[in-house]
Amino acid sequence: MAHSLTTPEKLMVAAIDFGTTFSGYAFAFRNDYVRDPLKIHGNQWNVGSQAGVSLKTSTCALFNPQGEFDSFGTQAEDKYSDLALDEQHLDWYYFRRFKMSLYNNQTVARDLEIEDDKGNRLPAMKVFSACIRYLRQHMMEACSSRRVDIEEDEMQWVLTVPAIWTDSAKQFMREAATRAGIRSDLLLIALEPEAASIYCKHLPVNKVEGDFKKTLDSFSPGTKYLVLDAGGGTIDITVQEVQPGGLLREVYKANGGDWGGTKVDEAFMEFLRDIVGEGVMNRFKTEHRCDYVELCRDFEIKKRTITPEMDQKITFKIPIAINELYQEMKGKSLRDANVMGNKYGSHIAWIGDKLRVNSEIAKGLFKVTCASIVEHVYMIFQQEEVDNTDVILMVGGFSESPMLRAAVKEKFRDKRVIIPMESGLSVLKGAVLFGFNTTVIASRICKYTYGINILDDFRRGVDPDDKMIVIEERKLCKDRFSKHADVGQSMEVGEATDEIIYRPTTADQTKILLEVFVTEDLNPVYTDDPGCTCLGSLTVAIPDTTGGLKRRIGVKLIFGGTELSVEARILKIKKIGKTGKIEETGDIEKTTSAVLDFLNHEM
Repeated sequence: MAHSLTTPEKLMVAAIDFGTTFSGYAFAFRNDYVRDPLKIHGNQWNVGSQAGVSLKTSTCALFNPQGEFDSFGTQAEDKYSDLALDEQHLDWYYFRRFKMSLYNNQTVARDLEIEDDKGNRLPAMKVFSACIRYLRQHMMEACSSRRVDIEEDEMQWVLTVPAIWTDSAKQFMREAATRAGIRSDLLLIALEPEAASIYCKHLPVNKVEGDFKKTLDSFSPGTKYLVLDAGGGTIDITVQEVQPGGLLREVYKANGGDWGGTKVDEAFMEFLRDIVGEGVMNRFKTEHRCDYVELCRDFEIKKRTITPEMDQKITFKIPIAINELYQEMKGKSLRDANVMGNKYGSHIAWIGDKLRVNSEIAKGLFKVTCASIVEHVYMIFQQEEVDNTDVILMVGGFSESPMLRAAVKEKFRDKRVIIPMESGLSVLKGAVLFGFNTTVIASRICKYTYGINILDDFRRGVDPDDKMIVIEERKLCKDRFSKHADVGQSMEVGEATDEIIYRPTTADQTKILLEVFVTEDLNPVYTDDPGCTCLGSLTVAIPDTTGGLKRRIGVKLIFGGTELSVEARILKIKKIGKTGKIEETGDIEKTTSAVLDFLNHEM
């Protein structure tokens, strides 16, 4: 069934923000939303071995040797570390930052498998659904502890995904959520930068960093602003324009890349490899899993303290096992090796289990990532559709980094940079608000040109000879791209493309396969042109063969929502004259409306 863009009023909205680095849930009640939209509840997670609490926990999952879910978040980290200390972890499955597997695969299949930290594989659907189930059950238990009595039909669920994800990745997350026990008809998919933007619309000026006096004006009708959603894995960017009544119109298609905060972590690990060698680091990661988990945790906290103004050395706590392995493999200690000289010279110093690093080296860990982000944003600002956009709204967990903030402000001195105080929670809380009002987004931009693969009349001298096939003495061209929507085209929420009529290929055909293809090319000719990708398909049954080749189906693609759906109408032939000509048509015999199946093809 199609997923409605407008939902009946629910008593409660619950959102799950499934992030690359951190995940969490939040919920709110309609009566609170009416009085104070920002009265949103969440769970205070313990952050493992570090002191303090957070509304998010680590996106880590642990499965036992039988492949059964064991734990999630910092609980998974802690248990895996304990198992590793006793060398009992080898046949367990430990997944960390696995969300990026859906970004890295342009076509996501149901049977996709992902690797854990040791290279062992489990079905991705199993891993994602188990984690979502855990968060769902945790939230339901939190409601029960508050003595909230609410029926399933009275709840609206919202799941966040990056706007730059493919349609197949979005559908994968929907199916994972339904397998986790969330009814599909009660589930909305929210695009992360849009959710953050919705949240920021409700913020009072004292909850925003930046030019306070101009902040509210920046959201007045007619104003365009760029949303920079910097997460752990992906950078999600969209440009929106405020419409009268506070609605939002997307003016430039969602885009971005994999330049999130985890790239800084990778740079740090590469820095350590540079110092101690690939062999030492590989053995450390394999033989000292507990210490490796702790090293990752410690750096996640430490990297947030690195600022552009820093001029003193910064201290990283390094597990002593690295020094011991270096001594064993190289015949000398790291301290002695540093004294004898290496490429970093006096810029680093080993003191026991601590590595003292020159501030410029520490800040350099952010260099490539920040440069990629600001250059991409600069490219967007050069686009004609983005003219007169003078506001950058920074959201997402990585936006809390002083290094990224400084890089953006330095590059765009002529822009107003606005950062909510809770930038890392903007997506999560905005998803709750989206659940209460899905119509706040008025229109979106098509990221691709969409079309359907058809057989059409062969055009001699135009179509290549190898495209010609003969069916029932008719010369047809295979792989024709029948275009339904253009890349860059603005589509109102719920808007359908113009209906295009298709006919069966043979007189006795009882079903039609509608294969949807996408490309970034504006005018593709064939579905096997370079850059064309099969997105998915929908099979339409046409069991009544009366009318033969004169039967017709009308097809529309429905855009504007966070998910693509397709509508196919079988047009009923009311009367066929003695000559076989159709004398009266137009009534709808059957309408098939569904979210396209993006996961039914092999990768």
